[in-house]
Amino acid sequence: MSRAPFPLLDQLPAQLHGIILDFHWDADRLHALALPTSVVPIADLDWHLALPFWAVDGEPFRVSPAEVATDPVTHRQQWERTQAADLGFALDGYRRSDGRLVILDGIHRLLKASVTGRSSISVRVLPDHLFDAIAVTDGLG
Repeated sequence: MSRAPFPLLDQLPAQLHGIILDFHWDADRLHALALPTSVVPIADLDWHLALPFWAVDGEPFRVSPAEVATDPVTHRQQWERTQAADLGFALDGYRRSDGRLVILDGIHRLLKASVTGRSSISVRVLPDHLFDAIAVTDGLG
């Protein structure tokens, strides 16, 4: 089986290449893994907040978490999701080949931690050798 490609790969803006994985992965599989957790300074992760991860009016990759924080009225849905985010759960991420920690799941939690003044947050780090454990397969073998 091979990994199914990320479903919105053709719409991915250049600044998200090398950040968003190029394959479709399953959040439930990710959350089910027993992964090591580290406490990471928010300052090491806040670069994520400038990237256009979120949709606007059904159009993917149109607004960054920083823009949501700056204008929560215009981006009410994402702001409400941010406010509802449970900081009791660690973020999930992976390390790129250059060593940079990238968040896979938990951008709303990262934004909430940032706007509430936290200095650090827990992150579960997925080693790249476990990517197949979270990958959705295309069934082609």
